[in-house]
Amino acid sequence: MNRKNNRLAWLLIALAALALWMMNASQPGAAVEGCLAGCATATRPDDGCVRIVSLNVLHDFPHFAFLPQRLDLIAAEIRRLDADIVLLQEVPWTWRGGLGAAYLGQASGLNHAYLRANGNRWAILFEEGEAILSRFPLRDVRFTELRPREAPFQHRVALSAVVDTALGPLRVVSTHLANQNPAVNQEQASALAHFVAAQPGPIIIGGDFNATADSAAIRALQPAWVDSFAAVRPDDPGLTCCVDDLTAPPDEPLEERIDYLFLTPGPASAWRVRASQRLFTAPQLTPAGRIWASDHIGLWLVLER
Repeated sequence: MNRKNNRLAWLLIALAALALWMMNASQPGAAVEGCLAGCATATRPDDGCVRIVSLNVLHDFPHFAFLPQRLDLIAAEIRRLDADIVLLQEVPWTWRGGLGAAYLGQASGLNHAYLRANGNRWAILFEEGEAILSRFPLRDVRFTELRPREAPFQHRVALSAVVDTALGPLRVVSTHLANQNPAVNQEQASALAHFVAAQPGPIIIGGDFNATADSAAIRALQPAWVDSFAAVRPDDPGLTCCVDDLTAPPDEPLEERIDYLFLTPGPASAWRVRASQRLFTAPQLTPAGRIWASDHIGLWLVLER
């Protein structure tokens, strides 16, 4: 009897451990991590504008194709553009490379904040989430999980912070919405709109919305949210997705536009869109050959007052 009881006890312990592991294998972060202030080393003269980048980095779990080279390409472009603020999605933590947000922050001389959306570095040695990089200190950091979930282990989040720019405070949000069920995507967009509405403007919302400009999800956000790219380039389709092969040539065809940088002006805001364009639109030479920085095209926005 004792032997049977011991076996049963060990079986129950093993099942409890497995259940605990499964519950924590993929969970949104309970807190933001990073270096919100004091880590930025990049400086530039005040020229009366604020430069913002947004990009879905592509974690590419479990292959992590060309991830070190791609992170270096992204950091180099951030430095070249002298970006003040960078909004990133699918930023990975891997057991080999550590936290991608910290690497990009250090490599580009910017402060950084990161929130896990999926995975768990302690349970499965991998996770990914949203990040904000900034030349200026990050404060009043907030976050939320966007509901409903598309699947039990698939989570979408929004990360928000105030950046005290040279032109005044600006709140920025980085987010990534569901990509398989349009109804879920639309509900998450509505949850994001409520999250943003509870915070004073002006606000920049950047991310991978996984919805085209004519979708119900995007139409519902306008006209309260200004599509910065369309405002400057109304006749440009602005395709941002997707590069199927990271080693593809420069003429790789793109199918749709699902990445955006929105502006929600506050009541007393005088922020204006000076320029907007796409980034990472061609493969670049690396030690591993010519590769694309991501499977998404990035966005570049210049604001002025």
